[in-house]
Amino acid sequence: MWVSSFCKECYSVKISVCMIVKNEQEQIERALASIPDHYEIIVIDTGSTDRTIEIALKYHAVVHRLEWKNHFAEARNFSISKATGEYIFILDADEEMDSDTQQNIERFIELHKGRAASVMIHNESETEPTRHRAVRLFPNNSNYKFAGSVHEQLTNQGKQVEYLNSSITIKHYGYLKQSYDDKKKFERYVKLYEESLRNNENDGYMLYQLGKLYYSTGKYREAYDPLMKAVNLQQLDKMYYPPLLVMFGYTLKELGMAKNAYEFVSSVSERYSQYPDLAFLKGILAMEAGFFDQIEPAYKKALEIGDTDIYTTVVGCGTYRAAHNLAVFYEVTNNLDSAKYWYSEAIRYDFEPSVKRLMELSKKTK
Repeated sequence: MWVSSFCKECYSVKISVCMIVKNEQEQIERALASIPDHYEIIVIDTGSTDRTIEIALKYHAVVHRLEWKNHFAEARNFSISKATGEYIFILDADEEMDSDTQQNIERFIELHKGRAASVMIHNESETEPTRHRAVRLFPNNSNYKFAGSVHEQLTNQGKQVEYLNSSITIKHYGYLKQSYDDKKKFERYVKLYEESLRNNENDGYMLYQLGKLYYSTGKYREAYDPLMKAVNLQQLDKMYYPPLLVMFGYTLKELGMAKNAYEFVSSVSERYSQYPDLAFLKGILAMEAGFFDQIEPAYKKALEIGDTDIYTTVVGCGTYRAAHNLAVFYEVTNNLDSAKYWYSEAIRYDFEPSVKRLMELSKKTK
């Protein structure tokens, strides 16, 4: 164990930030710099050979070594066993706390003492930024443990943890293409997912993660089977299930099955009537399948719902992306006044494709 020279007595540490890391010198400083100064920082290093530990000590972290055994829950549980705060906050090296995180944590604890909280995670991306919820804040007591060798999930007394949504937000940079290239995440995670599924072939969440990994790398045929199996498990109350439906719809589309995808999305839309990504996808599929009378209602439904802070989402599906696609529909059907209006609505969000389309449209109609 390494402990940096830091006056712990100078602060009343109520929050322990727990991290597991390995060779994260390119990422970890951004994460550590975002943590409030008086928070306790627990870093579990699983075999770094770079400057990760040195950087962690610079930020007054308590660092422990742990032999990596291809089991994320084991490492997580080791990390929280070292925490001394009243509450634990889970943070990864490729993440960053927002500037108002401390204020939002304090507000949540004041209003919901003794409860676990989900936070909104904004996934930075070169293409479509997304956001999703995950449970990251919880009381420091022995009832809370992680389970699962990969994509570990928090449990309370061995059962799925109950939680409340909070206004806490963090940024995640691990979805950037460079991160996958540098760490060869694809090969590593496929192996971990398949190993986990050998132990439990009906783990819907793990099937979703495997399909999602294949989809994200353009391997749509490989994505189809695990996603379909996860859909058929009908685990409707699980956090992963609504975004699974969206991803399965997009997979069908990429496999040239737009009509099947449209029918599938239509069949689940009523249950998730406040999920803009489903309505947005329905508009895309209506165009692809030739159901032209359904395009306008789908995008208007997405706009009616608005962007969500409940479900995993591509940012803009309920606002500027839906407005832009609706404008494109109006433009190709020669309803130019409506096209200009909806391009303008998307431009309010600084959506560059709408800026370009409106400029082109304005030139044509002079």
